Amino acid sequence: MRFSRQSVRLARKLQLLYSEVYPMKTKSLLVVSAALAVTAAQANVNVDLYSGYNTNTDGSAFSGKVGSFNAPTINFATDTGYAWHPMGLSQFGAQITGEFHAPTLGMYTFALNSDDGSSFTIDNTLAVDNGGGHPPTYVEGQSVYLAAGCHPFKLNFYEDFGGESGVDLLVKQGGQDFRLSNQRDFCSSVPGPSALLGFGLSAIGIRIKRRKK
Repeated sequence: MRFSRQSVRLARKLQLLYSEVYPMKTKSLLVVSAALAVTAAQANVNVDLYSGYNTNTDGSAFSGKVGSFNAPTINFATDTGYAWHPMGLSQFGAQITGEFHAPTLGMYTFALNSDDGSSFTIDNTLAVDNGGGHPPTYVEGQSVYLAAGCHPFKLNFYEDFGGESGVDLLVKQGGQDFRLSNQRDFCSSVPGPSALLGFGLSAIGIRIKRRKK
């Protein structure tokens, strides 16, 4: 588990601010600040779960949101052995969003391995269509030209019949081989320094008020 430089700097700022109020408790604040930063850094991908979905496509349009969670990557088929049933749902739709990190400018190709239907859209361009009800099926998409940096994406998925369930996102750059996505493929969703610093200041303010009572 790695801390970003931004997270470490922010944790130190919060430690300094807090030490002026509670000199003996700076270590505990640093631990809490670091834990918050790491938790946020790992939340690269957002998954929204739905009870309503369309079985003729990739599951969209979805309806009846039942929950959501964050994940570091999109390997839900491989990681569970095609037994992905979040929240104990046997039938569900999922919309997975985040930002793909292209380390350099160039051509990128994506693929989906899923049961049932799925699709992958990046920069508002449909890159992979693996829709419809089917057993575990692997589909490679068209190549897309990406500038270096972060690119918003949306992955739609649904499981309709129970049993085997899951979706993997695979990627390759240029002439490389396809590989499963990993955490480095997604831009971190760590809140900006001002937001986290504001949270820290709010926490300190609360502690000060309690101390005065």
